[in-house]
Formats: sequence, C-alpha cells, structure tokens
Amino acid sequence: EVTEEMEAYQLHRIVRSISEFILEDLSRWYIQLVRPRTWIEQDDPDKLAAYATIYEVLVKLSRLMAPFTPFLSESIYQNLVRGLDGAAVPSVHMCDWPVADAARIDRKLEQSMSLVREISMAGSNARQKGGRKLRWPVSEIVISPAKEAVDLGDLVGVLKGQTNAKRITVLPPGKKPRMDLELSPVHKKIGPVYKSEAKAVVAALEAADPFAVKSQLDSGCQAALSYGGKEYRITSEMVQIKELPPENLPAAEFSRGLVYVDITLTPELESEGYAREIIRRIQDMRKEMDLKVEDQIRAKVDIESKPILDLALLKKDHIAGEVRASDFHLGMGLDLDGRLVKDWDIEGVCVRIGIDRA
Repeated sequence: EVTEEMEAYQLHRIVRSISEFILEDLSRWYIQLVRPRTWIEQDDPDKLAAYATIYEVLVKLSRLMAPFTPFLSESIYQNLVRGLDGAAVPSVHMCDWPVADAARIDRKLEQSMSLVREISMAGSNARQKGGRKLRWPVSEIVISPAKEAVDLGDLVGVLKGQTNAKRITVLPPGKKPRMDLELSPVHKKIGPVYKSEAKAVVAALEAADPFAVKSQLDSGCQAALSYGGKEYRITSEMVQIKELPPENLPAAEFSRGLVYVDITLTPELESEGYAREIIRRIQDMRKEMDLKVEDQIRAKVDIESKPILDLALLKKDHIAGEVRASDFHLGMGLDLDGRLVKDWDIEGVCVRIGIDRA
C-alpha cells in the first residue's frame, strides 16, 4: 500500500497509512494480543515468535519511515540492526526499499481478523454502556448478525481474550437473544373503540405481561387483558411493542449486526475482577520502584471489606504469580511494611498495598 502510494506521489496518504498501522495495527492490537506471551519466563517458542515478529516489523518500519522521519528511523535502525550486526549496512538511508512478501499475505485471515477487531470494539462500547470495565471478565459475548452469517473460524480464542469473555455465542442471521418488551398504548386506536373505558384499557396494558400480549397477537388473535374485574380485548393496532435489551445485556452495533455483552456478575467473575484490579495496582507500584520484569517482590494487601477479601483470596496464588511475589499476604488489619506503601480505591473499597524487593 505504501509502495503504491509512493509511486503515485500520494505522500500525505503514506504518512497517514504508516501512522494508522503503528497506532492501530501494531500498538493497540498486535502488542496487546501477544503481551501474555512475552511474560513467559523461559524461552518459549510462542514468546520467541512474538519477539521475532515485532523485531521484523520495526526494522521494516524504519525503512518505510526513513524518507519522512529520517532521524527517528536512523535511531531505530542503529539500535535494532547495527547494534546487533556491526557488518550491516551503515545507515537505514542506504538500505533497499522493503518489498512485501506475497507468500505471507493471507487476505482471508486479514478479513477475519478485521471482523474480530470490529466485534471487539463493539463489545467495548457495549461494556461502557453497561458500566463494566474491560478488566472485569464477562460470562458471554453474543453476536447477532443482521443478514450475513458471521464465521470467526479459528479466531474465537482471540476474540475471547480481547473481550475478556468466558464464552462467545454467534447467533444465526436475524436471530436475537431474549429481549425485554415494552408495551406502548396507541391512544388514537384505543379511544374510538373503548371511549370512556380507554383509561382502563391503558392501565390494563401497563399491568400486562408483555410476552403474553405479544404471543397472542403474533398468533393472529386479539390479546385478552383484565383490569378492575373486567376483560378487554386489543388488536395489534392498539399497541406498539418495542424490544429492549435487558439491563444485564447492553448492546452495540458493528457493521454486520449487534454485539451483546452479558454483564451479570457471579462470585467467580467478581473474584477474577478484583484480582485483576489488585494486580494492576501492584504492577503500577513495581513500575514506580523501577523494578525489572524478573525481579521478585514481597507484598502485603490489606482489604477493609471482608466479602471482597474472601473473593480475592480465591485468586491469591494467581495474584502472587502475576506480580512475581515470592512472599505474598492477603488479609484484614495487616501491619504493612515495605519500601513502598500506598492506599488504593478499588470499586469503592479501600485497599492498602505494601511491596518491597524480595
């Protein structure tokens, strides 16, 4: 793409394309995707493959960027290439222009990944509507295509990881999860039929079971309503039936339909959510102490709420492993010590954390 734009002298488009690739494709997507692999301590093949991919991308980027950001590109090249191979070409500006390897281009995979990214973004928007942060796991993501079927293939696991969901459900086109229903009386249709009793019919509608009303009307019958000891019958013209997502199932649009997120909390999900919140705070404190990734720590976490403490204790070993704590304590009323002690507000609960190098 950049080569084609260079040959057409569309220089403004080139800069935009490179910038979007760095921000969206590399930083906000691929790096986030492979981050867990980079935390593996041993020389795991998946970890090494991720590093090799990032290295190759950065080296080729330095050559693509060279005409537009000459000094930054040179710095990247000297660090990544000349720093490892003194016999390499002396300057990035003396390198050949990079050529895409056609054998590595998989358009079908690119389209599938683009769809996963779009669904992931819609899931984030739905979470925001429901007030559930991405750090907190959800039980299910439901994908409801409008017309065209959605096939995620082997990328279901990627979508689960990026949306922090335990399960991904893809519905057939046109199918929706069970919706809440809202009945709205059409006064101009009810009034002429029931006249002085119109208010009673409206009250009967407000008290009725929306699903029972819809079921009767869908079967071609009139819906029978009871109010004040009297029975009324209404037609489909007398009521508007609106589908609404349940409060625990906020939704957001994507190009091919809707994405629903089940934000119902269970003890297991809450336990994992609080564990992630604690891990994040300890990681921030590790950064503040300028610790290396492999450095072990001693940590104490004091939680003022007994119910929240009980939930966190379910994930104690997991938290200790994630923050590399060789000595880890969770409790109430702990005597905190350590080189760094901080108070945190986690979902309205005061959590005090003390850490030190092990």
